[in-house]
Amino acid sequence: MSDNLKRSEKVIDSLKRLLKGKAESYEIFYSMDSGLGIEAKDNEVDSLKVRSNEGAGLRVISGNRQGFGFSSVLTEEALKDMVASTIGGAREAAQDEFLSFPGAGGTEVLEKDLGLFDDSFARTPEEEKIKTALSIEEAARSFDARVKRVRKASYSESLHFSRIVNSNGADSSHRATFYSGSVTAVAEALGESQMGWEIGMGHDRGAVEPDRIGRGAAGNAVRLLGAKKIKTIKCPAIFENIIACEFLESLAPSFLGDNVLKGKSMLIGKAGKKVASPRLNIRDDGILPGGWASSAFDGEGVERGRTSLLDGGVCRGFLYDTYWAARAGVKSTGNSSRSNFKSYPGIGISNLYIEKGEKGREELFKEVSKGLFITEVLGVHTINPVSGDFSLGASGFWVEGGRAEYPVRGMAISGNLLDLFSKVDGCASDIRFIGSIGAPSLLINEIEASGT
Repeated sequence: MSDNLKRSEKVIDSLKRLLKGKAESYEIFYSMDSGLGIEAKDNEVDSLKVRSNEGAGLRVISGNRQGFGFSSVLTEEALKDMVASTIGGAREAAQDEFLSFPGAGGTEVLEKDLGLFDDSFARTPEEEKIKTALSIEEAARSFDARVKRVRKASYSESLHFSRIVNSNGADSSHRATFYSGSVTAVAEALGESQMGWEIGMGHDRGAVEPDRIGRGAAGNAVRLLGAKKIKTIKCPAIFENIIACEFLESLAPSFLGDNVLKGKSMLIGKAGKKVASPRLNIRDDGILPGGWASSAFDGEGVERGRTSLLDGGVCRGFLYDTYWAARAGVKSTGNSSRSNFKSYPGIGISNLYIEKGEKGREELFKEVSKGLFITEVLGVHTINPVSGDFSLGASGFWVEGGRAEYPVRGMAISGNLLDLFSKVDGCASDIRFIGSIGAPSLLINEIEASGT
């Protein structure tokens, strides 16, 4: 038995004993997180922060009333107080017939097969971690003489362990390591300044490649120097994969079952209907090998799986946890999300992505005689989550004859999110994940870019 499992066993056994005969049903959620974050500046460590937290959350249901409590103090006395306050809270809560905890479920997927844990986590010297952050900064700074400043060269790593036990027999645990490194580089020439950003992330330490991250950020900054303004135009556009991820992230809340029932989704009443291009397939995959948000079970202990959300542009369904599935009269998709012991579970995406196509990005370029290659957008967070309307600043490259000819800036692109996805004429094979969101570069048959 691992140390994490042993620590959770003691807490859970105590809570089970304290709950006996006092609640109709209960759920115990134990979690532990530890890690560090390092920032480098001017070839020195600018900050080093170590973080750690451990605790237990408790939900009880009695008479269709729910109580919730948590504690980061795990002594017998503290757990006793938490049980008492949680049960007391349930007595004061409103009745809700849809409240329940899931039953015990098996799974054909084992966490050890998902590639979520790096055994070197506890064995790597702190000096090596510091070197990683410093190397990211140096790689960006040394890429080109026009790179004048480097901001936020950082490295972080964390270990997460959680365990869920309920009175219906569910007992599941999840362990994963997370690594990330990122940097922003600033390039300057002839009085002009441009920024570029890059990140590397994964469950394995090897996912953070300092040279690739640093040089990538610097290259992204340098490539935009000399950018020109263009006149207002309607034309085809290729959205770089990282930009496609940002737009998909804005659509993600519309797939959550609670938002659909609350009237806060762009997809209300659209199940079974065509809402996007027939070239567009969107999946949520909780058991994607190596996926940032992968796990065998969700935040309530329900088996995770794969859910088709858009198939050939047709809306096939939504994501649910136990409670909202009951409200909708459907089955949970295993999409309960819970960040730590202090929070209630709620619906969340796992690994949400647009399925890649067969063509390389270069082949998409060949399909554009005149158009744009969008590599940066500003203000994606302002996209209306219900209507999908947007107006965003953008920059990138002018494309002509199938080639990126020169950088462009000072544009504004506007429209509607579902309309944009309806105009997808091609998906490249270069799928990339930023955290739990993934997408390939997309060819849009027409956008309107407002310029000078």
